[in-house]
Amino acid sequence: MGIPRHLRAAALVAAAMLMGLLTVQGSYALWAVAASATPGTATAASFDVSLTGTPTGQVTNMTLPGGQAAIISLNPSTALTPGNAVYSSVSAINNSDAGGQFNISVTAGAPVVSNVAGGALATYVTVAARTAATAGTCGTTNYLAIPAGGLTSVAVPKGTSATLCFEVRLASNAPATVKGQSVTITIPLTATQLCGVPSGCA
Repeated sequence: MGIPRHLRAAALVAAAMLMGLLTVQGSYALWAVAASATPGTATAASFDVSLTGTPTGQVTNMTLPGGQAAIISLNPSTALTPGNAVYSSVSAINNSDAGGQFNISVTAGAPVVSNVAGGALATYVTVAARTAATAGTCGTTNYLAIPAGGLTSVAVPKGTSATLCFEVRLASNAPATVKGQSVTITIPLTATQLCGVPSGCA
């Protein structure tokens, strides 16, 4: 039995989407809090955040040596078809060894959906996001468009993590003319130190 023509087109669109679905770029905000030290002593601390992508399982530090932003791929393992969505996530672990309280938050900025090789597929792709305790609890509900100011996680204490979940949806009216085309989706991530001084920060 043959595959109906409209289903063949949908399968081709799905395959194209998987070529370069999600790229997350990370960077740190500047340290915001100063702490006093005993005269004659100085201690260095690291602002270290590691990223784990799901479902790829890729792990990287958020910022590479020299301050270059890391890139982590989140390509979903399931096919995307018109009217449906696929899901990925990134977990950020606060690995700082700074003394005292050193909470951070992680913000996903507005996604940039770009056509590859002059295609038109980006017109039919939308990206939404939400936060979750772990990648396993992302689910498929409560996703909203990422606001202009970004989606920010809850406070992440040292040694713990926060997860940002992403939904990529292909419009149900995606035409057969976009078959074989692909897009790249770039989502910037920023880790920011939260105020750890009881009296507050200026």
